[in-house]
Amino acid sequence: MRHQGALQVRSMIKRYVILMALLSAVSSSQPAVPESPVTIKLGQPLEIGRAELLFGSIVSVCEDDKGDFYVLDKREQKVLKFSPDGRRLGAFGRKGQGPGDFQSPGRIAFTPAGELAVFEDIALVSFHRTDGAFLRRLDLSGRLGLGYIGPDLFYGWEWEPEAQRQVLVDARNAVISAFHSIPRDRFSAALPDETGRMVMFNYSHEAYVPGFLYDHSAGLSAVGISDRYEIALLDGKGHAPATLRRDLERLRINAREREFLERRLADFVKSKNWPDRVARELAKKIPAVKAIVRAVLVSPTRIFVFRFPPDITAERALFPVDVFTREGAYLGTAELPEVPLCISRGAMYFEREDADGNVYLARQSYALT
Repeated sequence: MRHQGALQVRSMIKRYVILMALLSAVSSSQPAVPESPVTIKLGQPLEIGRAELLFGSIVSVCEDDKGDFYVLDKREQKVLKFSPDGRRLGAFGRKGQGPGDFQSPGRIAFTPAGELAVFEDIALVSFHRTDGAFLRRLDLSGRLGLGYIGPDLFYGWEWEPEAQRQVLVDARNAVISAFHSIPRDRFSAALPDETGRMVMFNYSHEAYVPGFLYDHSAGLSAVGISDRYEIALLDGKGHAPATLRRDLERLRINAREREFLERRLADFVKSKNWPDRVARELAKKIPAVKAIVRAVLVSPTRIFVFRFPPDITAERALFPVDVFTREGAYLGTAELPEVPLCISRGAMYFEREDADGNVYLARQSYALT
């Protein structure tokens, strides 16, 4: 009787295992839950600087609480101010080291205090009134990719011996907290030169090398890394009231995309006059899957998370755009053909280029439904 009972138990367990396997197979064969569709309708573009050739380059745009907007021209080392209808209202800045001068400006932000913060690649932050008058300057030596978090808090990244690390620093340049890091091995190869000396060669492509994500608007900042859908929202005190998350499968790099990436890599190596073996070694670092998030943009009303398109080689690829509330609630997914430089309450700002290679700004109203 005891033997028969054991056989019955084993038989029941076996049937249970088979049943669970069948259920799992059925579940895995079900199509993914469709994304909630939303629509972003763009208005007619207002083109600024196309006819007049106003810009040498456009690296950053911000809008103030009156709707005036500011364009940071890195090549010309200045900021240009425009009204909502595109009229030029003024400009400030020039190349130099004095108060109000710039050396390598990379980002501009409008702060909740009503000031303009201009962040330079050489780790300087200068504050200006909206008429361009210089107010003060901070030196955040050692911090790169600087951005605004709060009155005395700033975003940046720094080099560690074997990695890059995202940090939050105060006005005295002390590290308050750290976020993500990118191992140097993901984008570097150490090879001997003709003398046998080891040389470090760096190359990164945003489609597969992790990149730091950051943006700020109206007192809220977003901080993340491109290979992880986990974007922290920070208030002006550096606290994280919410995190944007979506459980999405990373897209594989297909054969056509791999060939495209290897070709881009080889062209870059050739342009640097590096040995051909550098391209071969760096090509080994191309993984099987792409990064997830292309960019995150914070507006005064919504947060927009741009993902990589299914095929990065497509000439007119559409970027999936996940839309969230500023409290972190997912609203739905749209598509756009470009990633803007800035999204304000009622407009998106795009950098465009004409047939002669001259850059200009396109301001387009948008409606979200």
